[in-house]
Amino acid sequence: MDDKLIELLIAAKKALLTGQAICEQANALSHDSEQAADAIEKTWPRIVFVHNHILVQLTTLHRIREFLVANSQAKRATLKEREATFAKVSFDLQEIFATLRSSEIDPNILQLSRAPDTLPSHAKRTLFDYIQDEAVLEFQQLADDEIGKVEILCSSLENSEKQLSTKISELASMLETAVSISLDDSTANFVSTKTQIQESEMATMADILNSLTNHYDQLGEATRLWRSNLETGQQLDISVLQDDNDHLPDILEDLKESLEIVSSVKEELDVRLKVLQTVQDELLKVLDHLDVINIAGGVADTILERMSQVDAESAEHESHMDHYFDQLTSLTGWYQQFILSYHHLVLEVNRRQKVAYQQEQLRQELMQSLKNAYEGEVQKRQDWVTEHGQFLPEDLCAFIFDPPAKLTVHKDNEVRVLPEIPEEAIQTAMHKVNKT
Repeated sequence: MDDKLIELLIAAKKALLTGQAICEQANALSHDSEQAADAIEKTWPRIVFVHNHILVQLTTLHRIREFLVANSQAKRATLKEREATFAKVSFDLQEIFATLRSSEIDPNILQLSRAPDTLPSHAKRTLFDYIQDEAVLEFQQLADDEIGKVEILCSSLENSEKQLSTKISELASMLETAVSISLDDSTANFVSTKTQIQESEMATMADILNSLTNHYDQLGEATRLWRSNLETGQQLDISVLQDDNDHLPDILEDLKESLEIVSSVKEELDVRLKVLQTVQDELLKVLDHLDVINIAGGVADTILERMSQVDAESAEHESHMDHYFDQLTSLTGWYQQFILSYHHLVLEVNRRQKVAYQQEQLRQELMQSLKNAYEGEVQKRQDWVTEHGQFLPEDLCAFIFDPPAKLTVHKDNEVRVLPEIPEEAIQTAMHKVNKT
């Protein structure tokens, strides 16, 4: 019996020491797990904060990009309106020029006119020969230059938008790559679940270790009782202790399984912590890139400053364009009036020619009337002298032999003779004038 008890006591001692060693390992692992869990619980909120901060910054950049797009589109739309206006003004001028080139001046009018020095004397004259189109060409070139400058400004805004869009895409891709795990409440639940599993296993191991301790104490007590009762020869029932001893391998196996679970939990927590630390490092890299964009004088400030510059420069160029368009439109109106005035000139020449003819007819009639009156008076005086003058001494009434006053009609100044305008030219001019 004594040998048997000693054998059981040694086995219990060995099992207890093994159990204690396993529990010590579990305690160390549990302590490491607590540190990992604590680090996870501290790291995860920081990651969520940085991630949300990055999302806010990206949203701000998206809004800047959208504003930049809207600004670019508005500038482009305004430019297209100006280009359409320029095209219309230029088209109207080309039509006017074509009309001027096709409007030949009546040769009869040219007889009284001075042809431009740039034309040979035998060339046909048109209304276009009497205008200077250099001003039109100059205004067109200036307007086209302003359009080109606004085009460059629009392109610069569009390039800025493309660069910003590319940067946002790069940052979004970096953010997506950085966040390799979910940032919802599952991380907190994961730590809580794993901690509970580990705590449960540690409690189970503590109970097992406690049972091993009790078993060892019970065998020690049985051995003491057995030795104290050797003189009396009283027998001890150690069947329960034997049964417990038989289960020691299973109990130690349970401890090892629990240790594996505790170790597994620690590994999972370590892996999760490492992942979170990697995510945190990657997020901080993204944040560094964002800081470069958002710092004073960075990309965002440069873009906003550029937009302000483009707004101011575009407004100035558009003002210049409007001025040149007004000048070109004014010239178009002036040339239209020039053409109309020429047709009025044809009608006026015809009217004056008629008036001159009528005046000459009236003068001829008056001259003939005055001549007839004069000749009649002369005849009457001659008849009177014949009847009475021969009887009167000359010194008595010398005046009676004076001739009558001779009246005449003359022009105050000589006017040039106006040409006779062909009927076809007159009808054309009347048609053009009546159309307006």
